[in-house]
Amino acid sequence: MSAPDSSLGEAKAVLQGMAAEAEELKQALGSSITDAVAGWLAQQYALAARERLAGAEGDGRLEILRGFVQDWALLRRGDHSAARLQLERDELDLLRANGQAQKEKEFREWLNRPDIRKEFFPELTRGLSPETLKKIEEELNLL
Repeated sequence: MSAPDSSLGEAKAVLQGMAAEAEELKQALGSSITDAVAGWLAQQYALAARERLAGAEGDGRLEILRGFVQDWALLRRGDHSAARLQLERDELDLLRANGQAQKEKEFREWLNRPDIRKEFFPELTRGLSPETLKKIEEELNLL
């Protein structure tokens, strides 16, 4: 194995290990790692802001609050982006499911066409045709 192939193999192994560890953590947490860390960081940020506000007065307090609001707005924007992305994923899943259901419906309709049934299921078309039945009835004077 050449050096680039060896490096690629090592990188692949490292990434697979990282993915496995991340999946274990996700299973242990019941949610994504980033969601858990974001929740912890939000709490720590709120506590730190509260401590800074406790010692501030007047304009200093307003500046701390202004900075807090700006930071919090950025954090919330990230939350909203994540929620929007999840909605888009859900919509895509729904579209795929509906598309699959539509394909199945169209396939069933296609299968019920007489020409298709005759071509692909000839054993189902065995028996006497309506014309043959009529001829037999006429010959036997049944009608």
